Amino acid sequence: MQQKSQIMGTVGTLLIVLSVAFLLPIKLRKLYILLANLIISSLFFLDMIFLRHFQDLVIFRTFAAAWHYLEIESSWWKLLKTQDVFMVADFMFLILLKLYNYIQKNKHRTVSRLNSVTKVNSERILQQSLNIRRTTMTFIFHLTAFILMFALGLGASSKAFGLLEENQPNITKTFYSKVYIAQSLGALEFHALDILRSSQITLDSPQPSMIALQDWFKSTHPSSDTTNKPSFGIAKGKNLIVIQVESLQQFVIEKKVNGQEITPNLNRLLKQGLYFNNYYGETWNGGTSDAEFLSNTSLYPVSKGSAYIDYPMNHYVTIANTLSKEGYSTVAIEANKPGFWDMDLMSRAEGFHQVIDDDNFVHDLDMGMGLADSSMFAQGANYLEDSKQPFYTFLVTLSSHYPFEIPAQYKTINVGSYQNTVFGHYLEAVNYTDQAIGDFLNRLQSDGLLNNSMVVIYGDHPAPFNRNDPQLSEFLGFGGKEIDEFPWLAMQKVPLFIYLPGSTLNGVQNTVSGQVDLFPTLLGLLGKNASNYPLLGHDLLHSPAAGIAISRNGVFVSGNCLYIVTNQKAYDLNSGKSVPWDPSIAKIYQDYLEYTDTIFRHDLQTKLNHNSFPISFLGRICF
Repeated sequence: MQQKSQIMGTVGTLLIVLSVAFLLPIKLRKLYILLANLIISSLFFLDMIFLRHFQDLVIFRTFAAAWHYLEIESSWWKLLKTQDVFMVADFMFLILLKLYNYIQKNKHRTVSRLNSVTKVNSERILQQSLNIRRTTMTFIFHLTAFILMFALGLGASSKAFGLLEENQPNITKTFYSKVYIAQSLGALEFHALDILRSSQITLDSPQPSMIALQDWFKSTHPSSDTTNKPSFGIAKGKNLIVIQVESLQQFVIEKKVNGQEITPNLNRLLKQGLYFNNYYGETWNGGTSDAEFLSNTSLYPVSKGSAYIDYPMNHYVTIANTLSKEGYSTVAIEANKPGFWDMDLMSRAEGFHQVIDDDNFVHDLDMGMGLADSSMFAQGANYLEDSKQPFYTFLVTLSSHYPFEIPAQYKTINVGSYQNTVFGHYLEAVNYTDQAIGDFLNRLQSDGLLNNSMVVIYGDHPAPFNRNDPQLSEFLGFGGKEIDEFPWLAMQKVPLFIYLPGSTLNGVQNTVSGQVDLFPTLLGLLGKNASNYPLLGHDLLHSPAAGIAISRNGVFVSGNCLYIVTNQKAYDLNSGKSVPWDPSIAKIYQDYLEYTDTIFRHDLQTKLNHNSFPISFLGRICF
């Protein structure tokens, strides 16, 4: 399917490009085709350079940032190879052909002018008459050729686009794997699609009033209370290890299947550290990349596209940048392709000193999307043992990614009646990752690193199940029937664990929260007042603001209520019963997300002033 769509996409785009030539006079036609050739060749040349350096294609919006990093990290001419001469071979041929034609023309040029004026004039009148007739016929022919060629090209390109969307739904909206798109559509259609997409993500709003933005920010982010709080600064100077777990949803924590714990190692952490049981997933189109972004920058996802794909050139306040100023070494460890979700560029924007990606690992055990979690953690531990302390390390797992297929010899749990179902595979994959995390923590304990570290573990987004999945419904106690709207939305939580060995930091935290709150909460534990930073989240342990969770699908959670803004419904979180709709909720919800988009479009996060904010009005939402 991919090869078929690639051929159709390439041919379709070429037909569209060439069809325009039929609308131009012959001299302009030659110039147009030459320019089209030059532009296409230049695109291919840049693709080649970026692929060799970043192992990824670069899109229009991030070209300047990518070229900047390329110039810093390498010299583009050092990436050239001998065979690259074939990229300009057509131009060399055209130059030689032009030179040959010029010589031949000069050979046969005659200097004699024997025609009389009368003869010339009579022939000119006749020629004009013939030219009018020819021009009309030529115009009809060229217009017909343009319409046919353009229609064929558009049809082929649309078919290629449809095949790709059928194979990988929504990939053309998110652009999470640019190389895969180019392989499926052809490089020409990829760039055409990129330009079209970039034109829709523009600075389509005027520069906002910074006073209005600042006033809103101050009203929603009160100063943190750090007095008489034993947890404030309890992890100061400690290593920070953050683990983002693929598709880890809260409903598996402390649960058993066929008499066996699904997550025995995480269950132990629940008793030894802090556990946030109302921590909602707030990702949007960016999936896993949104979770990374939310957690590291404390900004909500962008409304269109993905921050990782569309805004890696922005300036962010991040965990890595903040801790770097305190002397921390920072590294992101993820056994994924460097161009997946544009993580190679975004990790630089987020301030990581080093990125350990797919190319830096020994692939001794692959499963599912890539390197098995057990091997990733083992190799990651090798790196941490040699790292300068204190360090901030951000690790991302892969093995519990859909379709959750773990080889039989690595399954450590019997899922009973769920065996050979997608839900059963999910439980097996989560259990495998839990075992890998347990082995990793044991390794850090034996190395002496764990006692000098704060460990944070959370799920990136809810598992990709739907309300009518019979196995999920049965497991959750809904009898295999479709889950109703409220319980379904209320369960879209991911677990958050914060573990500081040897401390009194423990207990279940019931505060409503979301992934945007992680960064400010970690700041408080590291001895920094989060209210002094331009973050949209709140310090869950020290901020007086009421906890909230926001999702771009229309869900807003605060206090004891869950609101569905899109249809103005409200539910009590404890009883599940409907409660009266509060008209002020829509305004609060819209403000958070619209100001988020404003911050993205105009690159404003680092420009916000953020000191001594007054008490938040959010404390009055939903009792």
